[in-house]
Amino acid sequence: MRSVMSLTGGLDMYHYPGRYKSSVPPEGRKVVFLDDNGYDIEREHARELFAKGTELTVKEIYVGGSNSTVEFMEYPGKKFNTVMFADVEGGTSDAD
Repeated sequence: MRSVMSLTGGLDMYHYPGRYKSSVPPEGRKVVFLDDNGYDIEREHARELFAKGTELTVKEIYVGGSNSTVEFMEYPGKKFNTVMFADVEGGTSDAD
């Protein structure tokens, strides 16, 4: 099983405007949609826009205490649960 995407560099919503584990923002990182994890309704919402294995470009990650979300360049203004995505091979993956 693939690890979920790294949260490193995302906006730390508890220490805003700080970033999580790194001052380098995640913009431009590549992830793929796993069509796994998260709530059924979250996956259904994501499936309306892309298929399992679709590669997407991170715009921003919002790191919360019990839930973190990701926004993509391809879908500005829409946020998705980070546990439904994995870093593309060769990218950062610390499964935060």
